[in-house]
Amino acid sequence: MNNSTVNSKATDSVLLPWINGKGAAWVVVLSIVILSGLFPFASFYLLLLLVTLLSSAHSPVRVIVCLLCISSIIVFGPLIALKLPINNGGNDKIQYLDFMRTMDASGLAYYLSTQPEVLSFSTMYLAYVLFGPTDLAFLFIFIISYSLLLYAVWKIEYRALPLFILLITSSGAFYSSYANVIRQAMAFPFMFLFLTADRPRCRMLFLTLSSLAHLPSFLIMAPYTAYRYFKKWAVLGAILVAVVVFAVSKYNLNALSALSGDDGGYVSKKVGLYSTWDEYSVVLVALAALALFAVNNYLWLRSKKNDARKKEQSHSRETRELLIASNFAFISLMATYNLSKVFERVYIYFFILSIAYLAVLLARMRPGPSKAIIILAGIAYSIYGFFKNLFIAELLFAGDPFGFLTSSFLELYRSFI
Repeated sequence: MNNSTVNSKATDSVLLPWINGKGAAWVVVLSIVILSGLFPFASFYLLLLLVTLLSSAHSPVRVIVCLLCISSIIVFGPLIALKLPINNGGNDKIQYLDFMRTMDASGLAYYLSTQPEVLSFSTMYLAYVLFGPTDLAFLFIFIISYSLLLYAVWKIEYRALPLFILLITSSGAFYSSYANVIRQAMAFPFMFLFLTADRPRCRMLFLTLSSLAHLPSFLIMAPYTAYRYFKKWAVLGAILVAVVVFAVSKYNLNALSALSGDDGGYVSKKVGLYSTWDEYSVVLVALAALALFAVNNYLWLRSKKNDARKKEQSHSRETRELLIASNFAFISLMATYNLSKVFERVYIYFFILSIAYLAVLLARMRPGPSKAIIILAGIAYSIYGFFKNLFIAELLFAGDPFGFLTSSFLELYRSFI
């Protein structure tokens, strides 16, 4: 036997047990890291689809869900933050850059004295101070607001997050808020924390923070708060107010500022803006909202019946609060039907509340054919919706949204370095 044969056998005796044991796990981990670095979106999305699909039969592991949350922040951050500041008729990034420069020139205190949304504008100013009027500032804002949203949903039900992330990142509401109406995105987490808070002081705190981030969030949370004290009378009052707002906005839009008693103030300026904005048809969106409203309440009634029969946990306080809030958002949505831009903002709230409700409800539902079919339908809708929104949102990722799909990790973050 020659020396090379002896050395080969000695090497095999050392390597084979290592490869068959712990070494195999490290090889898998290293392969995943390399694959994630080369194709971060594909790696994340395949894992998200797999975990969401398996959640129809098994509860996801907390560590995997946490990994999905962190990965979604890392992957979608550049897609949102690198949106081109080009005026295409509805790009608010230009406006936010102007806000930052104006706050820097006039001083934060003076600017906030005329602006009720103190929290969101203070966050924008902080991002400007730290990073200047750059894409990095918008990445900073996205990380804060989106991370807080995932934390808020985690507090409600961590098992709901895979489906929630899949649904929200494939929706137009995600790109309309985080890439456009950034102040509204900042209000999301406080709204969810408000809905599930146990103590009155905590609810008041989150109500205040949400309103200071985006004032229209009060349209959803005010009737919900009234419902906690007045029950059916709050529902009747909300419907009555909705009918009045619908009628007034249809025939005399400027009367809304008179009703608010805010002549020349914040509300009057917004009414003036929305009255001169180009109208677009909201019929299809309203029909989609009506269908989602019907599905939400049908699944609630069905889960309530199952709870009585099988003693399941899908019919819980959190799902109930989310459903009530989404129903009030639907009432506000119908009230603002004639105010297309307000309608758009309220629809985003309604949609985000609805998908959170559906994700939590399904996470707490027993495994079975019905749950599997609903989750498969959600996956199919999400894949279609994601690619449809990439096609529509042509300014994302520096004007190359489909290039985002095949970019490596270094290519995603090269512009921030």
